[in-house]
Amino acid sequence: MKTKWLIPLLGLMAAGCSRKTARWDNNVALPLFETHLTLNDVDQRFLVNTASDTGYNLIYDNLVYSGRSLKVTAPDTSINTAFTLRRLKLSDRSISQRITLGQINPLFNLLNGQTVDVAAQDQSNLSPVDIDASAFFETATLDSGFLDITISNELPVNVKLVVFELQNASDGSFVASDSFLNIPQGGFAKKSINLRNKTVRKNLKGVIRRLITDASNGPVLIDAKKGVEVILTVRNLRPRDAIAAFPNQTVIDQDQGLVLDMGGPQVKFFKVKSGYLKLMVESTIQENMTMNLEIPSASINGVSLKRTVKLPGAKPGGREIQEETVDMTGYILDFRGVNPTVKDTVNTFHQILRVTLDSSGRKLQVTLNDSLRIYYALTDLLPEYATGYMGQTLNKNAGRAPFALFKGADGNIGFKSFTASVLVKNSVGAEGRVKVNKLECENIFSKNKVLLTATPLSGNIIIPPSPFVYGSASEKKVVLDAGNSNIKAFVENLPQWIDYDLDIETNPNGNVSNWKDFVFDNSSVDVYLRLEAPVSFTVGGLNLRDTQALEIESLPKIQRVKSATLILDIENDYPIEAGVEITMLDMAYQPLGKVDIEPGIIAPGKTGPGGTPLASTNSVVRATINREKAELLQKTRFLAIKAQFKGDGTQQKIYNSYKLKIKSSLMAEYEAQL
Repeated sequence: MKTKWLIPLLGLMAAGCSRKTARWDNNVALPLFETHLTLNDVDQRFLVNTASDTGYNLIYDNLVYSGRSLKVTAPDTSINTAFTLRRLKLSDRSISQRITLGQINPLFNLLNGQTVDVAAQDQSNLSPVDIDASAFFETATLDSGFLDITISNELPVNVKLVVFELQNASDGSFVASDSFLNIPQGGFAKKSINLRNKTVRKNLKGVIRRLITDASNGPVLIDAKKGVEVILTVRNLRPRDAIAAFPNQTVIDQDQGLVLDMGGPQVKFFKVKSGYLKLMVESTIQENMTMNLEIPSASINGVSLKRTVKLPGAKPGGREIQEETVDMTGYILDFRGVNPTVKDTVNTFHQILRVTLDSSGRKLQVTLNDSLRIYYALTDLLPEYATGYMGQTLNKNAGRAPFALFKGADGNIGFKSFTASVLVKNSVGAEGRVKVNKLECENIFSKNKVLLTATPLSGNIIIPPSPFVYGSASEKKVVLDAGNSNIKAFVENLPQWIDYDLDIETNPNGNVSNWKDFVFDNSSVDVYLRLEAPVSFTVGGLNLRDTQALEIESLPKIQRVKSATLILDIENDYPIEAGVEITMLDMAYQPLGKVDIEPGIIAPGKTGPGGTPLASTNSVVRATINREKAELLQKTRFLAIKAQFKGDGTQQKIYNSYKLKIKSSLMAEYEAQL
């Protein structure tokens, strides 16, 4: 089987190493694994092949920091509104009832059609007159509203006083009363009575508690059918409890701008990458309802968002619910307010909500326990982009970033030549400022740290806004060299970690774009350390590491192994000598002990002029596992392998045809069984 177990030569390329399991059997010589590695296995993002001689140049961008310095967050925005019967009103209606002269005094029935003098009258508690108010309602207990009583005088004499009382016919309960003075012949008088807290039923009785009239001025024609006309008008009735036919009416009418907290930025436009509009209408009212929702600020393909929800009347004692979810993906949200041509604002969307009662003409019971609840919400909104003024923000960022180029290397390497730079990429549509307070690298194997000192990084790095193109970024590169920094010592420390301390500010000069900033969903400010170098180095000492897993339980009668020898057959094309160190590890990767390796080296490959490869050299390395360590072998689950390259201090150029092959096998000696 074939496995890659070495990190690329000189630790310059971050190649992935797969782990294969070494299986054991009862043979005297047991094959374990075979591996080889060439530069063709290296991530080609970091290497550029030079066509002239198949050598390589290294271009490596190590991400030190990436941050969404500007975040536009659209909070879940819900409108939760409700109304009870207090928001409904009954129709304004009038009914009339005539109390005739014959009803006032039966004597006038005998004089009907005659011309006589009429004496002054003063009568009390005339017989009640039935009044049918079913045109108003069956019954209603009123939270507010008015009863207008108009008394018209059709008598042939002036009326000095009328005391009128209105009662519920069923129980004689009092509804309203008032006094009317000095009503001339052919004239009228009107009084308004507050019906708050009154219970009114459809069958009423009108009672004239007292009637005083003047005497006629000479003989007058008696018409017994004429008398006093009572006109009852109800208006602005809002019941607490009613059985009635409610008229068509608008119960909710909102046309307004709603302000959202966008987390700091002042947003003009917002394109939705994902999110939803959720609608819910719930009613216990037994009449049909219609909800019309319009958000002129939300449009797709030039069409604004509109939704109509029809809600049938609920069954008595029940409720009716209608729900709908609208996918907002692709919608453009205009946050400039209700009428941006008149008043252009930010973070404000325009919504129109109207709810109507659609009368069926049926008389239904409604109480204060009945209600209509409207809920709608913009939820989980994520922007594809947002435009406006993204604000003047300063973010201080400190942390640690991996440096993968030398992830398994330590030792002494000298670069023949290279260039380095701090590269800032800005994919935010706003001007930025970056201040590098600290860059310090650490090699975790040697424990050595190097603090980067660089004159070009003592000031601010100003970076322009990105073009308004998804995925694009503006760049600013600060070149570091031996004349302005200690970058050579920094890189030759072969770091695995970089500690950073950065200040990142957006819009350091304020709103210079006049609300034309923008961010995409992937916008960020990224800080890289870039290295560019030919793959040619001086090597004074370099360690590369890998780990192999063992299924030790597959070795038969492991408890009888007296000793073992691990044999490594190595072919090396690289022009660098190396040694090998192997450590046994337990299940938790804790060291159990080192394998005793016989003195020897991995001989360098043979090269021609300019370092071109000619032929590989073969080396055999033996590792002895004695009786004591054979017992440890029973606990071993992994082998940690370290290749120690030993350069001669001269420049070495690496080619893609170089290979390092290792074949391994195991020879085991067993205790004899008696």
